[in-house]
Amino acid sequence: MIEKIDGRQFTILVIMNTLGASIIFIPSIAASIGKENGWLTVIIATLSGLLIILLYNAIINQQMEKSIFSLIEETFGKWLGFMLIIFFNGYIYLNAVANVWSIGDFMSLQILMGTPEEAIELLIVITALIAVRYGMEVIGRTAEVFIPFTLFFALLVTILVMKDANIENIQPVFQLNRIGTFVGALPIIGITYLELFILLGMTHKVNRPKSAKRGLMLGGFISGGILSIITFACIMVLGVKATTHYTYPIYALGQRISIMDFFERIEILVAFIWFFTIFFKICISYYVLETGLNHLFKLKDNKTFSIPLALLLFFGATIMVPNTFNAYSFISGPYFVVSFVFAFILPVCILLASIARKKVKKMTKNGTEQSKNGSG
Repeated sequence: MIEKIDGRQFTILVIMNTLGASIIFIPSIAASIGKENGWLTVIIATLSGLLIILLYNAIINQQMEKSIFSLIEETFGKWLGFMLIIFFNGYIYLNAVANVWSIGDFMSLQILMGTPEEAIELLIVITALIAVRYGMEVIGRTAEVFIPFTLFFALLVTILVMKDANIENIQPVFQLNRIGTFVGALPIIGITYLELFILLGMTHKVNRPKSAKRGLMLGGFISGGILSIITFACIMVLGVKATTHYTYPIYALGQRISIMDFFERIEILVAFIWFFTIFFKICISYYVLETGLNHLFKLKDNKTFSIPLALLLFFGATIMVPNTFNAYSFISGPYFVVSFVFAFILPVCILLASIARKKVKKMTKNGTEQSKNGSG
């Protein structure tokens, strides 16, 4: 049976994937580089991200309901395509491992103190394994169930803390640190919009290519708006120094909520939001990685690699990321370079090579027809 999801489900998965780990990390990154203009940094990243999505939509036009892996092999040939798919799968694996680690680190430090991080990561990987084996249709439908709660709680947390907002925390607006305001957008783009290239590994599962393109653009716009609002709230309430200081500023934001000295400490809502956004992001990366490996080895059973991949994700999360400091350093610097290579330069090459290949094929076909007519 061929799995298919509709445009609405794909849009929701785009939102979940874009928010993912970024809903926790971005306020701190934006404030550390953009300072009081951090919320403008996120807006700049969003606008830049929408331009990147236009590139991805152009590639969807070239896919013609084929997977991105088939397009790469068809465009670059068997051997070069094989190597590019291997490197692309490595990028997806890195993304999945980083997300498994980040949810394990957050839960062990903030929610389940004293619980070994490895135990949490193992449970997350097992749950993602079950979801992936059920298929993309089930993942899409489940995301539909949780997206209203995710958006509602994100909005609720933002509204409830605004009573403590201080307009001086965002002043002067765009008068100082202008270069940092723009430079800070780079790592944000790296962990949000560039990672959307991974979703092109499942756009052939969307019932209509037009729905996939619209879902990618709409989902990117909505998630960018959410991240901008959350970053604005963090800087307005916590201030630049505190937002930069906290590892998870939105969680610290939730700790400040107090209604009539009775309704307090509802930061668990933040944990709820992040758990589901990052879980679906892990599932998407897991699913696309499995699809890529199945394409490489020409396997008919798309579940062959699911269990070995679960083990690789678990061991990768426990070994590859030593601590939170190293993770932040990697996100703020080297990771953008990695994302830029695999999620911008590679797509540009794919698009240009695919267009050139089609034009050459069309010219060859026209030349053949003209020679036949001439001989006739």
